[in-house]
Amino acid sequence: MQKHDRKSRFEKLKEEQFDLLILGGGATGAGAALDASLRGLKVALLEKSDFSAGTSSRSTKLIHGGVRYLAQFHFKLIHEALTERQRLLENAPHLVKPLPFILPTYKLYEKPYYSIGMTMYDILAWKGNLPSHKRVSKEEVEKDFPALQSKGLTGGILYYDSQFNDARLNVNLARAASKEGALVLNQTELLSFQRKDGKLIGGKVKDLISGETYNVKAKVVVNATGPWVDDVRLKDDPRTYRVLSPSQGIHLVFNKETIPCNTALIIPKTKDGRVVFIIPWEDHVILGTTDTPIHEVTQDPLPLESEVEFLLQTGSDYLTKPLQRKDIISVFSGIRPLISPEGNQDTKSISREEVILVSSSGLITMGGGKWSTYRKMAEDLIDRVLKEGGQEEFGSSRTATYAFPGKVGYSENLYQEIQKMYKVSEVSAKRLQNFYGGEVFIILGKKPTKLIAGLEYFQEEVEWFAKEEFALTVTDVLARRFRIQFLDLKLATKLAKPVSQVLAKLLGWKEAQRKEKESEALELIESLQATYDGKAKK
Repeated sequence: MQKHDRKSRFEKLKEEQFDLLILGGGATGAGAALDASLRGLKVALLEKSDFSAGTSSRSTKLIHGGVRYLAQFHFKLIHEALTERQRLLENAPHLVKPLPFILPTYKLYEKPYYSIGMTMYDILAWKGNLPSHKRVSKEEVEKDFPALQSKGLTGGILYYDSQFNDARLNVNLARAASKEGALVLNQTELLSFQRKDGKLIGGKVKDLISGETYNVKAKVVVNATGPWVDDVRLKDDPRTYRVLSPSQGIHLVFNKETIPCNTALIIPKTKDGRVVFIIPWEDHVILGTTDTPIHEVTQDPLPLESEVEFLLQTGSDYLTKPLQRKDIISVFSGIRPLISPEGNQDTKSISREEVILVSSSGLITMGGGKWSTYRKMAEDLIDRVLKEGGQEEFGSSRTATYAFPGKVGYSENLYQEIQKMYKVSEVSAKRLQNFYGGEVFIILGKKPTKLIAGLEYFQEEVEWFAKEEFALTVTDVLARRFRIQFLDLKLATKLAKPVSQVLAKLLGWKEAQRKEKESEALELIESLQATYDGKAKK
């Protein structure tokens, strides 16, 4: 059970001398922990909340080169991202999949103009296996994206990128790092650093579950805390300057009946200058995103009223049926940890490329970047760690061909076997296939138990989340393991109690504690619902 295992891991944290202490369990931190562990470093990965609890679970669910970067001539960044896209398609085929996009055209010059750009995109992805772009007729566009408004439509461009399940990829990164020898702990907060001769040699941390504190010793400390990088840097040096220029991006979620589509859609020009996507994901449709500079970083950021209105209006401008608030079934909001050492506050113009900073104490901070290039970011980060620590003997990265948990035994038609064995719908069978890959039968066993009669979510999944995937709260399960909080808030409300009951047995909660954990999850769900019920902040 994880309760016992967690205690033993903290004892190990206290006793061991680590080559590397990584703070932050998002894409960057978990990716770096896996990279370093595979090279043979002794690694501790600590996350103050849950793996992927912040920005890394709130993306647009795309692994892509970034079509919009073509206009900015960021060809190196695009090529790197498209190379990483192909690696993820091969290394985690159950979590990362090809996705066709329609780029609609409304003026005669747009089709050849966009086609020139997409030809460059294809060239930059020359090592990949996805189809090249092609020009398509108005009739083909209407067939691929029936919800698109046809007035003035002349046709479009069909091209391919990839989409993924961000939080599940992140959790599997943490699992993989643990499997390869890293000591992995969530709900663990850094209280202070420890030094010798002005250099960091570790820190004092707190187990937020038990309340106990521990000292951890490490040769090098990495700050990969995303929107909280400045908080950690200030713990290192209260006199340091802030480098974060945070911006918020939100997404609205709809039933697929509200926005019928067989492909994704890219809206290349909006009122605020951003690209907006409409994307089928997990049998739902998501619309996003925004780019709103913010001044306060919070664990669970809520959409602003202006952001909800902007997306509803932008979507309505392009769809046959205008979007209304009553159509929204969920919403999520993330904070981009953009690094701007020069103090540039125009978040749309700040490069998404990663930045590595090294303080006089030896603290190594990485910020910026995006999910598409997380693996290369982790490689660059660990290369820098080894250089700074004089540990080049550990060699080069080994993650380029690393198979994620679930790849073994996975096939595109695995859902048919799942459907036959468990007598579930095709939609549920595909969810199970894409969540767990070849591990699905290990997780569910021979005869799984439904959490609620009539719903194909199973008790054995929750048990797996707690035992193997570090889940410690109801929100961990609903938001980042099941992904239900991101897809359907009403369904998340229904499942909160049965999920809390399973976790209570596994984690030793008393009834009062179980009710408290359930209430915490429901309060967050209610606050998210309020943002599109017209009660969001102006």
